Amino acid sequence: MHDGDYGALRTRLAASLKRDAALHRLGQPERIGLGYAALRAALLVGRDQRRQKLSVALDFWDAWITARDTQWVQYDHMPSALWPSLALVVAADLDADRDITDPRVRLAYDLSMTFQLPPGLVQNRLAGMSDGACSTTEVALG
Repeated sequence: MHDGDYGALRTRLAASLKRDAALHRLGQPERIGLGYAALRAALLVGRDQRRQKLSVALDFWDAWITARDTQWVQYDHMPSALWPSLALVVAADLDADRDITDPRVRLAYDLSMTFQLPPGLVQNRLAGMSDGACSTTEVALG
């Protein structure tokens, strides 16, 4: 990924998340996700380390789209109103060209972080779940 490509993708992704946060808050969640497929396809090109933060943001956006598509059942542990707030946090990190900072987003969508977790964090979260079976997102946000 060239510097220009990276900057353009980062800017487009941040703008898309901010747009979708506004659409969600305006009661137009059906419009969330416009441009997702094109950004995902563009990100698949190259192996630049900087793409990690873009991948985390895209995985978050994908989950938000899935939650919307399932009338918020797929991610029912996460209130619908929380998605746009987290999207704005992710967009701010992208705008500042820094790694995604919100621990709820990182734990759920940053697979590289699984090797950097404090000892016992996931186990402690899992122990608090009733049947022990939950998704990564549930562990992060639960």
